[in-house]
Amino acid sequence: MNPRRPNRIDQRLVRALGHPLRVRILEVVQVRNASPSELTDLLSAPLGNVAYHVRVLEKCGCIEQVGTARRRGAVEHYFRARPRSYIGHQDWRKVPKTLRDSVTGSALGTFFDRAADALESGTMDGREDTTLNWMPMAVDAAGWAEVAAVFQAAANRLEAIHALCRRRIEQGDEEPIPLVVGMAAFEPAPDGWVPDPAAIEAATSEMASTNGADPLGRRSAPDGVGEGESAPSA
Repeated sequence: MNPRRPNRIDQRLVRALGHPLRVRILEVVQVRNASPSELTDLLSAPLGNVAYHVRVLEKCGCIEQVGTARRRGAVEHYFRARPRSYIGHQDWRKVPKTLRDSVTGSALGTFFDRAADALESGTMDGREDTTLNWMPMAVDAAGWAEVAAVFQAAANRLEAIHALCRRRIEQGDEEPIPLVVGMAAFEPAPDGWVPDPAAIEAATSEMASTNGADPLGRRSAPDGVGEGESAPSA
């Protein structure tokens, strides 16, 4: 194992999650190739800000340029997410515990947004084979490891299916079907636990002072930059 890899993951994670617009850009380029101009239209964000955050994501190694095309008299650069760069990937959980809450918060917030939108728009129950289930379990240490292995195998298989579908779609004329897949296995809060209002307020204030994002990564205004970054040029 390369001993430097965790540091690279830490840096990529901190930069990628530094602003909610980057999370939204990552969501789009996981599904399709897109240029900053197209992302501007899709996300209703200023082109200067989108271009800036695309450059940050490319520098962090989360996305890569895959082609160019002339559009409206200019050359546009198209990007896609690199493998294992999606929000919540297990690689990102190798960061220190102090950063892990941000990873989980961003992953959950993005997922909650997509699930709520799908429920309200009617698409969640629009297909007969939609999958939505959860179940409480009690396991021993070996069972916990076995469940984790099942999820890892499923994630690997899903990545392979996604890559194959992207190739088929790019080579054919079939319209892609948007799909959100979520997997989770975690230890629940103890019985009788109640949140500490002071801790919630402190966490909210800290998050707002650093990058203006919601503690759970929920959508906010697309303009602005992450902590310690220069403002994008228009």
